[in-house]
Amino acid sequence: MAHELWLIKGDTKINITPMIGTLTWRSNMEELGDELNFSIAFNDANYFPVNPCDIGDMVVLLNNGKEITRAIIVDEVKSGTSPIAYIGFDYAFYLNKSTAVYQFKKLSADACIKKILKDFNVPIGKITSIPKPITQIYNDKKVSEIIKDILETAEKSLGLKYLMEMRQGKLYIEKQSNAVVTGTFQLYAGGTKYDIHSAIMNPSKKRSIVDMANTIQIVGNNDKVVLTKTDNKMVEKYGRITKVVKLDQNEKKSAKQIAENELKQFSKIIEENEVDLMGDDNFRAGRLFKLDEPVTGIKGTFLIKDVLHTISKGIHTMKPSLEVK
Repeated sequence: MAHELWLIKGDTKINITPMIGTLTWRSNMEELGDELNFSIAFNDANYFPVNPCDIGDMVVLLNNGKEITRAIIVDEVKSGTSPIAYIGFDYAFYLNKSTAVYQFKKLSADACIKKILKDFNVPIGKITSIPKPITQIYNDKKVSEIIKDILETAEKSLGLKYLMEMRQGKLYIEKQSNAVVTGTFQLYAGGTKYDIHSAIMNPSKKRSIVDMANTIQIVGNNDKVVLTKTDNKMVEKYGRITKVVKLDQNEKKSAKQIAENELKQFSKIIEENEVDLMGDDNFRAGRLFKLDEPVTGIKGTFLIKDVLHTISKGIHTMKPSLEVK
């Protein structure tokens, strides 16, 4: 198959593809980094190939020589003569597991994130300019949560969404609007490429107002309401649902902009969709995808909130969860 899994041990590279069964990898908007799962065939018979994998080793997933993701093996599960199961995470694993203390004073959001990544030796691919000054103390917080909080603060203030993902062992942060993916698939290596829309399976659509907010109240440090912004049409139709956003003294000047941005994000019917598709490596959480599915009426540009890729018996499929942008 076109996909190959390579084990990296120092300067030694071993193609372990012939030894593995089902291979899956996933990304999720709520988590930083990709997770990779695979199993190695095991047998205690003489002359059966020795399993070369161990915790702490690196594995790299390739497709026709192009790197899809790389991960550090963190879990190993053995059960009799059943295949040995492994779980790996990319370098963001260290940011998810480490806690730290940081104090920023009027430092731009991108500069804050670059400092954190440098402190934890996480290679940087590219981080776009994020001109939101950050004045904040983070005390014993998970490093990944600190980075996400910095981005959320910038998004509220600037009205932009950012995409954060690891590629080839380096962390990238870009504007989300630049990350629209299209999909194609091949039934076999070197075969005809088909549009991914030609093989939509098991579509499902859910619409809800449970997480709607059509009134935004901005509150200052003294717990007094600074301003209120309301979507009157949505209130008239669905009733008033209020979300309170607390700002510190330094952010009061941006209160109006933040309220407008929050209202734009939350004053709507939340639509969540799922489909099964033939696999395309470019589908990752945080990217955008245009879909037109006539049976359930799923149509538009959607945010990929979560996606699970599976390769079994040489067939690559995926299951993305899609939310209205």
